[in-house]
Amino acid sequence: MSQHLRENTMLEFVVVWLGQLVSLIGSGLTSFSLGIWVFQRTRSITEFALLSVFVSLPGILISPFAGVIVDRVNRRTVMLCSDLVAGAGTFALAFLFFTNWLHLWEIYLLIGVSSLAQGFRFPAYLALLSQLVPSQQIGRASGMMQLAPGAAFVLSPILAAALLAHIGMSGIFLIDMTTFFMAVGALWWVRVPNIAQENISDSKKASLWQNVIAGWRYIAARPGLFGLLAFFVLINITNSLSQALMTPMILGFTSASVLANIMSTAAVGILAGGILVSAWGGPKNKVSGLLRFAFFYGAGIVLTGLRPSPHLIALGMFLMAFIMPILNSCSQAIWQSKTEPAMQGRVFGIRIMVAWLANPVAVLSAGFLADHVFEPLLAVHGPLAATWVRAIGVGPGRGAALFLVLNGLAALIGTFACSFNRHLLHLESELKDVWVLQESATSVS
Repeated sequence: MSQHLRENTMLEFVVVWLGQLVSLIGSGLTSFSLGIWVFQRTRSITEFALLSVFVSLPGILISPFAGVIVDRVNRRTVMLCSDLVAGAGTFALAFLFFTNWLHLWEIYLLIGVSSLAQGFRFPAYLALLSQLVPSQQIGRASGMMQLAPGAAFVLSPILAAALLAHIGMSGIFLIDMTTFFMAVGALWWVRVPNIAQENISDSKKASLWQNVIAGWRYIAARPGLFGLLAFFVLINITNSLSQALMTPMILGFTSASVLANIMSTAAVGILAGGILVSAWGGPKNKVSGLLRFAFFYGAGIVLTGLRPSPHLIALGMFLMAFIMPILNSCSQAIWQSKTEPAMQGRVFGIRIMVAWLANPVAVLSAGFLADHVFEPLLAVHGPLAATWVRAIGVGPGRGAALFLVLNGLAALIGTFACSFNRHLLHLESELKDVWVLQESATSVS
C-alpha cells in the first residue's frame, strides 16, 4: 500500500470524524433538550432517568449482534444505515412534536430505536478506523475519537440551554437533522475497502450466536486483552458511580449554581484531555501509560469526597475528566492494533457490551446504597458521626462523599492489582500487531 494512499485514507478518516463530531453534537442537543422537556412536563425524576436508560441500554445490548453484521458488511454501509435509522427517529420525533402528538411512550420508543442504531454505528466506526488510518497514526486517531464525544459532552448542554429559549424544541430538531445530513454526506464521500471475501465467507458459515461467541472466545483466548477488558469494567463502574453520586453530594452542602460551576470545570477537563491526546497521540507504551494515568484518575475520585470544599471537588473532577480521554485513547489503540481486522466488529461488540453494561448497573445501585447505607452512616447522629471518619464531614451528602472516597480507593487498588497482571503488562509484546491496510482489500464501495 503506497504512502500516497495512506495519506489519503487519513484524510478520509478526518472527514468521517468531522461528520460524526457534528452529528454527536446534534444528537446531544436533542437528548439534553428532550430531558428538559420531559422533566418540565412530568416533574418526575423517574421519568427523567428512564430517558437516560433508553438512550444507552438498547445500543449496549445489541452491540454483540451488531458486531457480527459489521464483520460481514462494508463498515461504511453499516454506518450509513445506522445514521439513516437514527435520522428517521429524529424526523419522527420532530413530526410528532410539530403536530402536538408527542407523548412519553413515543419518546422512549423512538429514542430506543435510535439507541439500537447507535449500537451498530459504534462498532462499525471503531472497525472502520483500521481501514482508514495508517499504523503510525493510530494513537492520534484514537485520541481524536475521544475528543469528539468530549466536545459533544461540553458543547451540547451549553448550546441547548442557550438555543432552547430562542428557537425552542422545533429549532433543536432542525439543527439535529442538519447535522445528520452532514454526517451522511461525509460517509457518502469516502471510499472504504471491502473486507476480504474469504473472511466474510467464514463469518457467514456460522450462525449469529456462533459468531457472537467467536468474538468472546477471541478475547478469552488472549489473556492480555481479557485483562484489559476487566480493567475497563472497573474503570467504567467507578466512573459511573462517581457521576451518580457527585450531584447529590455537592447539593448536600452548596447551591445549584456552585454545582454548575464545578460541572463546567469537569467539562473543560474532558475537552482538554481530548485535545491533548489528539495532538500527542498518547504514550508509546500504551499499557504502562494507561496504568500510570489510572492512578491519577483514582486519586481524583478520592479528592472529590475528602472535604465539602467546592475548590477541592472541582480539582478532583477536573483530574478525573482530564484523564478519561487518555485512558480511553490508550485502550482503543491497543484493541485496534491487536485485533484482526476481520474480527473487529464481533470483538468490539462484545467489548462494548461487557464494559458499558456496568454503567447502568452502577447507576441503579449507587442511589440505593447512598440513600440506605452510606447517608445514614454519616448523618449528624449516625453510627460513624463520632468516629475518625467524621473528618470528611457529617450531614447531608457526606455519606455519598464517603462512598466516593471508597470508590476512588477501589479504583486505586484495582489499578495496583492490574499492575501485577503479567499478561496485561506484556500485552503489547506478547501479541503481534495485526494493524493492516490489506493489500487484498482493493475493491471499494
